[in-house]
Amino acid sequence: MKKWILSLFGVTAIASLLALTPSRTTAPSADPREDSLAADRAKHVKAIKEAIVGKEKLPAEQVFKNIKIFKGQPAEAVLGIMENRWSKTLGVSCSHCHNLNDWASDEKGDHKIATDMVAMVGKINDEVIAALPSYATKDRKPRIGCSTCHRGEAHPGRPNGARPAGGPPRN
Repeated sequence: MKKWILSLFGVTAIASLLALTPSRTTAPSADPREDSLAADRAKHVKAIKEAIVGKEKLPAEQVFKNIKIFKGQPAEAVLGIMENRWSKTLGVSCSHCHNLNDWASDEKGDHKIATDMVAMVGKINDEVIAALPSYATKDRKPRIGCSTCHRGEAHPGRPNGARPAGGPPRN
C-alpha cells in the first residue's frame, strides 16, 4: 500500500512539474491583427530610420517637421515610442494618424486627437492624481497612460468595435 501511495505521489509530482514548465514554443499573438500591424509598423519605421541616418540623436524637431509634443527628445526615441508604445496601445499602424506620403500633415483627425490625448494624460497625472493625498504620496506616484483606457483599441469603450453614427471609422 505504501508503494502504491508513493508511486501515485511521484506521478502526481511529475505531472505537476510538466504542467508548470513553460512551453518552448512561442505563443501566438492574442490578437491576430497585431502580427500584420507590427509588420506594417516595422516597414514604415525602417524606411524612416534609413531616411534619418546620422540624425538619430538630434532633437526630434530638428529632424522631423511639425513636432508638437516630443520637442527635445532624440528622433530615434520618437520612432520607438510611436512603434512600440502608442501604435500597440491603440492597436493601429502608422496610417491611423499619419498621411504616409506627408508624415507632418495634420489632415487626419486622429493625429490631432492623439496630441490632445497626450495633453489630457499629462493633466490627469500632474493635476488630478497628484491632488489625491490619500492616493498619491511622496513615495507613491501613480500615473496613467494611453493603455489605461485603450488596451489595444483605437476607440475604447465601444463594444465589438462599434462606432456612433457619423463617428470616425475604425482602421
